Amino acid sequence: MLLESQLAQPWRESAARLCEFLELTADEERCLAVLKLLCRRFGDHGYPGFLKLLLILSDSGSVLGKQRLCEAIALGLRRGDVPSGVLTSWGATRFWTAQQPLHSGMLPGNSMGVAPRRQLDPLAYLTVWFCQRTHRPYLSESAYRTCVARLVDLFNSSRAARQLYPLKIEADLSGIEGAFTRQTRQRLGALADSWKRGLSISEVAAAASEAIAYSGEP
Repeated sequence: MLLESQLAQPWRESAARLCEFLELTADEERCLAVLKLLCRRFGDHGYPGFLKLLLILSDSGSVLGKQRLCEAIALGLRRGDVPSGVLTSWGATRFWTAQQPLHSGMLPGNSMGVAPRRQLDPLAYLTVWFCQRTHRPYLSESAYRTCVARLVDLFNSSRAARQLYPLKIEADLSGIEGAFTRQTRQRLGALADSWKRGLSISEVAAAASEAIAYSGEP
């Protein structure tokens, strides 16, 4: 327990600094710029670290800090510029396994041997991570449900984010071909629909995690 507390301390300190900045900054543009900079600093494979900061902030007692963070997210939603993370495209992952690392020439039509990748917003990233084969091990159902509940609760701190985020999910589902498997589409659709209808946080998370019986891709 002591070791876990010591490991968590730097994360709590980083989240506290971010929250302090948000409390002192009313400019949505500046807040969004800082969130995007912070996201980039985690690197292409470090987006779960950015999500961890959001999850820590979701438990913060700072109503103002959470509201300003989510107002910045709402600005990003309006612009199509939400801080996003990268996951490999599900259609490409059949070309390699953990025992057979990706190397140049393994992907047809891709001379550089780089798997197609998708930029995903926080809730889409979590859902793809849970449902689809990517370069990460599958996210567990309990972790998925908990993270969805805490992030939806966080985003509800801003009325604009609460209204815009479900619409963004629906627009992605209707406009992006080949990015999501059937399972992912069903879960995201259930999440957006229940959120729009004003269901409780636990009901929104349950709708997403229970949309269909979970079975990983072969």
